[in-house]
Amino acid sequence: MLRFAVRAPAQFVRAASFPPRVPKHQSLPEPDGTIDPTLFHQLHKTIRERHNPSTIDLDEPQLKAVNTSIFNITHGLKHKDIALIHQSWAELRRTNHLHTLSTRIVQDICRLATASIPSSIDDAWDSDRRSFVEDVAFAALSHSTAALNACVLAYLRRGDSKAVLELHEKFQRLPGTQSVPLSDPDHATKAKPKPPESMLLAVVAAYAMEDSFQGVLKTAIALDFPFPHQLSPDFLKIISYDPALQAKVEIYLQRLDLAKIVGRPRFFSKYVDNLPSSQASTIEKHYNSILEAMSGSDAWIVADPELITPTKPIAMSELGWGTFLAAFLRWDRNNLAAKLWKDMTQLGIRPGIVIWNMVIKVYKDRAGTDELLGAWGTMTAQGVKPDGYTYSLLIASLFAAKRTHEAIQWFRTFEKDESHIPAEQSLAVHNAALSALFRLGRENAQVAFMILQKMQKKGPKPDLISYNTVVGYHAHQSDFKAMAATITQMSAAGIAGDVFTFSTILSALLKVGRGDAPEMVMGIMRKQGVNPSVATYSDIITFQMREQTVPHLQAAMSLLDEMEKDPNVSPNAITYTSVLGGLYRGSWLTADQIKLYKQDILTRMKNNGIQLKEAGYNILLKACLTSEAPIGVEEALGYYRQMIRANVPRKDDTWYILLAGLIERGEWRIAHEIVQDMAAIEFQPNRSVLRLAHKIRQHIQ
Repeated sequence: MLRFAVRAPAQFVRAASFPPRVPKHQSLPEPDGTIDPTLFHQLHKTIRERHNPSTIDLDEPQLKAVNTSIFNITHGLKHKDIALIHQSWAELRRTNHLHTLSTRIVQDICRLATASIPSSIDDAWDSDRRSFVEDVAFAALSHSTAALNACVLAYLRRGDSKAVLELHEKFQRLPGTQSVPLSDPDHATKAKPKPPESMLLAVVAAYAMEDSFQGVLKTAIALDFPFPHQLSPDFLKIISYDPALQAKVEIYLQRLDLAKIVGRPRFFSKYVDNLPSSQASTIEKHYNSILEAMSGSDAWIVADPELITPTKPIAMSELGWGTFLAAFLRWDRNNLAAKLWKDMTQLGIRPGIVIWNMVIKVYKDRAGTDELLGAWGTMTAQGVKPDGYTYSLLIASLFAAKRTHEAIQWFRTFEKDESHIPAEQSLAVHNAALSALFRLGRENAQVAFMILQKMQKKGPKPDLISYNTVVGYHAHQSDFKAMAATITQMSAAGIAGDVFTFSTILSALLKVGRGDAPEMVMGIMRKQGVNPSVATYSDIITFQMREQTVPHLQAAMSLLDEMEKDPNVSPNAITYTSVLGGLYRGSWLTADQIKLYKQDILTRMKNNGIQLKEAGYNILLKACLTSEAPIGVEEALGYYRQMIRANVPRKDDTWYILLAGLIERGEWRIAHEIVQDMAAIEFQPNRSVLRLAHKIRQHIQ
């Protein structure tokens, strides 16, 4: 073992035993020629704290030993002497002084240590050296995962799958927060960093080397599916030496994606709900892959959670089956829906209320009332009882089809059957009936009031949604006396109004020409014990701007006046943006009116020290470019120039809104100028913006 007895030079050691020379004017000698001991001690402490705060608590022998180790490490780095670095690191680890190393030194050690890993699994590599390399990588985690990632990839390159998996497991065993081991004498805590994508891909590759999909699947389940969807180009290069391994890793990633789909049915259901019919073939492929994963000797998905085993840990849920079935029905792929139904029967899956509700919702959404009634009959014939949601769908569908008598009859049937239905579901059915009946006019409103009275006496007790429905009806009828009575009922029931309540009242008052409408609404809010917040005011203002009439705009401005008078509810950028954006929507204002109100708002913002940020500008740019007003483009360019003057960052969203909006309005020349602006600042846009820029250049050429 190499040993160095080297005295650290003065410029390296940062301690009182080797202090930098202090100018004479900073310390005056006493009359007898000696330095005041108290002053000397203070200088000693100050120098140590300034140059190396991690050594504050060390005594002189410890300080000397630490400085020697640090010097030897620095010397080893300079001469690439990994043995010396290893020895000195071990000494600092033994004395618990690793925190005295700077981040730069640790990063330099990491680079040298990982470079020292043998490239082939056949090359000798002792366990002490391997432990040292891993120790260095973990010590650097408080600053970066790069070293640990390099270590994992180095193991992968030498084909050591066991080492990759052991290192990843060790990383996962770290607590959620860890002590920061470097340059932090106070032992602060920091959240465990997320592993880089390449490390996760290395784990998949390691399991692929061991031909163990079960292993990577269990890891994925334990870590809540952290793995990426596909191989990155950089990682492909790492395993390019083995095409068979590449192919297997890609298969494993596809299976893990499938496991995530099946294992997260709520997420998958929301995702599929937003897909267009053009994606039907993709969903069909997912479904067929799931069926394939349920069959054969290496099956790993089961049809029902009750069938889960250690080797088949992923199960289709009722929501999962329902998601596929509803999607096929929604896209008119009845052949696929029929096949899925047959598959469920063969696999012993009995559709429950979750699946039936999803089917019935599809029929309700496409106004297939007769299909819905047919599904209802099949469902009940199979012994499946409807819940509150099922009744809501049926009753809403009948009302929408103007089959009012049938809808009321089914509501009466529900009332007889509701004893087994949870209270919150029962309330939802009642609210759906109230909403539909009030929309149908005065004759049916009498039935709605009877339902409301029964709710008040026997339950389920009306909630805010119930009362808002009633307030909305009275507002439509301009029946302010009844509206006031409803507000009184709400207060008696301990239910305060919300933004919808007060906006509805305000709009009704404005409709009959009450100029004091904003003040009246504020009075009602105070009587209900509602203290308007900035958010409440802002939402009410937004509601008023959506009405697109001058009286509603003036009411919004009056509310702004009220906010500006009270420092507790001063308008923010969102408040002002909602007014500005509303000026451009529709064609209800002249160009002069838009400019007048715009200048008023901008002046208010300036006086109140409110500045727009990127999100606010994006809202206004989109509002201008989608506006029916002829001055839309002019106004958008004004806000764009204002962004530049205010040094507001223009990111992908801004460029996309500008370019897409200008293309839509046929302003190709202006769009081309914007593209040139983007190029002039050397902005690197995403693919969507690049496609628009390319389209614009092609059109101009």
